[in-house]
Amino acid sequence: MLKRIIESSRLEIFIAAMIALASITTALVTWRASMAGSQAGDAIRQGLIDAVKQQASTNENWKKTYEEGGYAQTYAATLAQIEAFEKSGESAAEAQAKNLRQYLLPSLQLFSQNLTSDPKYLKSDGTYDLEQRFADLQAQSPSSSLDPEASFKAADMYGAEQRWLTMDIVLLAISLFWLAFAELNTGRSRLFTLLIGVGLYLISLTWFGVVEIAFLVIRGGAL
Repeated sequence: MLKRIIESSRLEIFIAAMIALASITTALVTWRASMAGSQAGDAIRQGLIDAVKQQASTNENWKKTYEEGGYAQTYAATLAQIEAFEKSGESAAEAQAKNLRQYLLPSLQLFSQNLTSDPKYLKSDGTYDLEQRFADLQAQSPSSSLDPEASFKAADMYGAEQRWLTMDIVLLAISLFWLAFAELNTGRSRLFTLLIGVGLYLISLTWFGVVEIAFLVIRGGAL
């Protein structure tokens, strides 16, 4: 009875079908591993782009902060000079103070932006809080919404998925080896090698499903 099962044409068809199914599954897992690798590369690339944009924005905001700080210091010095001229009691000094207050002071205040007009930037010692001004510029910058770290974490996740899928491909390759061996084999050992091949295939199929579902859940449903 066992000999009939081993040498039956149905078993031949079953082995051929299993080899075809394992080959298709291997192609599918290979495609998913390749896709995960490509997504990891894209995520790294996006993270680098966002990091460069953030750094460029930070440099520009520091430059703007120091430029405004320079104009604010000139504004404070000019205002002190004007007030001194106005208190001097000399008509020429008062006239000069009037011109400076009318023409120069507004321009300096314009270039210094909010440093001279917003009280929150003025420290108790009379200096300007450049760190606070920089923080406000950073918050207003379009690059504040960029998160390169999130892209790098996504890249690590896709990379981990690719590694797990690559291990599954190896397992599928071993399964195919035993299935092909079963097709070439004869006698009782044929059934034994077939069971090994089918068992390994089922394990690899389960592995693939678990890996895909796990990473799908971790990514919140995103492929």
